[in-house]
Amino acid sequence: MKKTYFVSVGSGTLEDRQMMADEANHEYEFKIEATDEEIKEVQRSLDMQKADEHKSFARTPIPYKSADHDEAMDTYNDLMLRLYTAIYRLGTPEAKRHIEKMRILDKLHHSDYSDPGYKRR
Repeated sequence: MKKTYFVSVGSGTLEDRQMMADEANHEYEFKIEATDEEIKEVQRSLDMQKADEHKSFARTPIPYKSADHDEAMDTYNDLMLRLYTAIYRLGTPEAKRHIEKMRILDKLHHSDYSDPGYKRR
Protein backbone atom coordinates (compact mmCIF):
# COMPACT_ATOMS: atom_id res chain seq x y z
CA MET A 1 0.00 0.00 0.00
CA LYS A 2 1.35 3.41 -0.96
CA LYS A 3 1.48 6.33 1.44
CA THR A 4 2.16 10.00 0.91
CA TYR A 5 5.59 11.35 1.85
CA PHE A 6 7.19 14.78 1.66
CA VAL A 7 10.84 15.08 0.59
CA SER A 8 13.24 17.97 1.01
CA VAL A 9 16.48 17.26 -0.83
CA GLY A 10 18.03 20.49 0.45
CA SER A 11 17.62 19.59 4.10
CA GLY A 12 17.75 15.83 3.52
CA THR A 13 14.43 15.18 5.21
CA LEU A 14 11.66 12.72 4.52
CA GLU A 15 8.36 13.00 6.38
CA ASP A 16 5.11 11.09 6.16
CA ARG A 17 1.65 12.62 6.34
CA GLN A 18 1.38 11.95 10.10
CA MET A 19 4.57 13.91 10.78
CA MET A 20 3.31 16.71 8.57
CA ALA A 21 0.00 17.28 10.29
CA ASP A 22 0.00 20.83 9.02
CA GLU A 23 1.69 20.84 5.61
CA ALA A 24 1.60 24.63 5.42
CA ASN A 25 4.07 24.90 8.31
CA HIS A 26 6.67 22.58 6.77
CA GLU A 27 8.94 23.14 3.85
CA TYR A 28 9.45 20.40 1.30
CA GLU A 29 10.24 20.28 -2.37
CA PHE A 30 8.51 17.08 -3.45
CA LYS A 31 5.44 15.05 -2.62
CA ILE A 32 5.69 11.35 -3.45
CA GLU A 33 3.59 8.21 -3.14
CA ALA A 34 5.58 5.15 -2.05
CA THR A 35 5.36 1.70 -0.54
CA ASP A 36 7.40 0.81 2.54
CA GLU A 37 10.12 -0.72 0.33
CA GLU A 38 10.20 2.24 -2.05
CA ILE A 39 10.48 4.73 0.80
CA LYS A 40 13.43 2.79 2.22
CA GLU A 41 15.18 3.31 -1.12
CA VAL A 42 14.54 7.06 -0.97
CA GLN A 43 15.69 7.25 2.66
CA ARG A 44 18.89 5.32 1.84
CA SER A 45 19.59 7.72 -1.02
CA LEU A 46 19.03 10.74 1.23
CA ASP A 47 21.29 9.25 3.91
CA MET A 48 24.04 8.45 1.40
CA GLN A 49 23.77 11.92 -0.14
CA LYS A 50 24.14 13.57 3.27
CA ALA A 51 27.11 11.36 4.17
CA ASP A 52 28.85 12.08 0.87
CA GLU A 53 28.23 15.85 0.93
CA HIS A 54 31.31 16.56 3.03
CA LYS A 55 33.59 14.83 0.49
CA SER A 56 32.42 16.99 -2.38
CA PHE A 57 32.44 20.09 -0.17
CA ALA A 58 36.01 19.41 0.95
CA ARG A 59 37.33 19.74 -2.63
CA THR A 60 35.54 23.06 -3.26
CA PRO A 61 38.44 25.38 -2.30
CA ILE A 62 40.93 23.60 -4.59
CA PRO A 63 41.02 25.96 -7.59
CA TYR A 64 43.12 23.80 -9.90
CA LYS A 65 41.01 20.67 -9.60
CA SER A 66 38.13 20.51 -12.07
CA ALA A 67 34.92 19.39 -10.38
CA ASP A 68 33.79 17.44 -13.40
CA HIS A 69 36.91 15.26 -13.27
CA ASP A 70 36.79 14.63 -9.55
CA GLU A 71 35.89 11.26 -8.03
CA ALA A 72 34.09 12.85 -5.06
CA MET A 73 31.91 14.92 -7.38
CA ASP A 74 31.22 11.90 -9.60
CA THR A 75 30.05 9.94 -6.57
CA TYR A 76 27.94 12.86 -5.38
CA ASN A 77 26.35 13.24 -8.83
CA ASP A 78 25.62 9.50 -8.97
CA LEU A 79 23.90 9.69 -5.58
CA MET A 80 21.89 12.74 -6.61
CA LEU A 81 20.90 11.05 -9.88
CA ARG A 82 19.68 8.02 -7.93
CA LEU A 83 17.74 10.23 -5.52
CA TYR A 84 16.09 12.45 -8.14
CA THR A 85 15.28 9.44 -10.33
CA ALA A 86 13.47 7.79 -7.40
CA ILE A 87 11.63 11.01 -6.56
CA TYR A 88 10.62 11.41 -10.21
CA ARG A 89 9.41 7.81 -10.44
CA LEU A 90 7.38 8.07 -7.21
CA GLY A 91 6.43 11.72 -7.43
CA THR A 92 3.07 13.32 -7.89
CA PRO A 93 2.45 15.02 -11.24
CA GLU A 94 3.53 18.31 -9.63
CA ALA A 95 6.78 16.76 -8.40
CA LYS A 96 7.49 15.36 -11.87
CA ARG A 97 6.85 18.73 -13.50
CA HIS A 98 9.13 20.43 -10.99
CA ILE A 99 11.97 17.99 -11.73
CA GLU A 100 11.40 18.36 -15.48
CA LYS A 101 11.61 22.17 -15.16
CA MET A 102 14.82 21.84 -13.14
CA ARG A 103 16.32 19.63 -15.87
CA ILE A 104 18.39 18.11 -13.07
CA LEU A 105 18.28 14.58 -14.50
CA ASP A 106 19.70 15.82 -17.81
CA LYS A 107 22.44 17.74 -16.04
CA LEU A 108 23.43 14.79 -13.87
CA HIS A 109 23.56 12.47 -16.88
CA HIS A 110 25.71 14.80 -18.99
CA SER A 111 28.63 16.98 -18.05
CA ASP A 112 28.79 20.58 -19.18
CA TYR A 113 31.64 20.15 -21.66
CA SER A 114 29.72 22.19 -24.20
CA ASP A 115 29.89 25.24 -21.92
CA PRO A 116 32.52 27.87 -22.78
CA GLY A 117 35.87 27.30 -21.10
CA TYR A 118 35.93 23.51 -21.34
CA LYS A 119 38.18 21.63 -23.69
CA ARG A 120 37.30 18.14 -24.78
CA ARG A 121 39.79 15.52 -23.64
